[in-house]
Amino acid sequence: MSRGVLQGVGLVRRYGGLTAVDHVDLVAPPGMITGLIGPNGAGKSTLFSLLTGVEQPDEGQVLLGTTDISRMRPDIRSRRGLVQTFQVPSLFPTLTVADNLLVGAENRRRDYAGGLLGLSAQGRGRVGRTLAGLLERTGLAPKGPVDQVVEEVLASLGLSDIRDTVAGTLPTGALRLVEFARALCAQPDVLLLDEPASGLDNAETAKLAQLLRQTAARGVGILIVDHDVDLVFSVVDQVYAMVGGKVVASGDPQTVRDDPTVRSVYLAQAPLAAAGQAQEKS
Repeated sequence: MSRGVLQGVGLVRRYGGLTAVDHVDLVAPPGMITGLIGPNGAGKSTLFSLLTGVEQPDEGQVLLGTTDISRMRPDIRSRRGLVQTFQVPSLFPTLTVADNLLVGAENRRRDYAGGLLGLSAQGRGRVGRTLAGLLERTGLAPKGPVDQVVEEVLASLGLSDIRDTVAGTLPTGALRLVEFARALCAQPDVLLLDEPASGLDNAETAKLAQLLRQTAARGVGILIVDHDVDLVFSVVDQVYAMVGGKVVASGDPQTVRDDPTVRSVYLAQAPLAAAGQAQEKS
């Protein structure tokens, strides 16, 4: 599968007299983990919204590969390979874990009809079987069964034992893992993660870091926004630091950590920063 590069080019977003994002350039390449950090009010959430399509820029472009997606809705971006998770897990609480993943698989970019075939394959009665047959005859069936994608993701993330558990009964750590699994079922080219470590304990955060590395190793581009700077600096290949709507530093983790502006404006106040600086000196 061809992997796309996510780019923000000269992005600007204004709210009246306030410029929340001020001519920001950002690149999230395939197979790399890109971090976005900064203090509250830096413009990170607004930039994230511009990239995902929740908001549209006043100036600049969002590119996925060579395609300008600046005016596309979030659902269309998702089908093109740009998939996101949310700060508050947005699962369907009354559905099982497996059925939540099927929702993600429905958005696979092979085509929308393939998702309908996958859902019908769960034995949803005569209508479902009729739909499946029609899709197969018209050539709209996906190249691989949607159910197989779901089962492979469940197994790879160690979720097979809870596949039939109702999502609303799961603790926060498991919910975040299930949401990550659902995003993978959409077979993303680029994965945008909004505060994925929020509410996780140390063991769960370590597992998340491992999953991020494994996912990037398969060629997926990842952009992570998180206040846990130790997590960010431990997994990313490159970092963008924002202050006052502008990118004030970018580059490899060590370069950004050593930047005077980043140290004075953000790292001195950031959660767990002291622990990260202690590790750096050791």
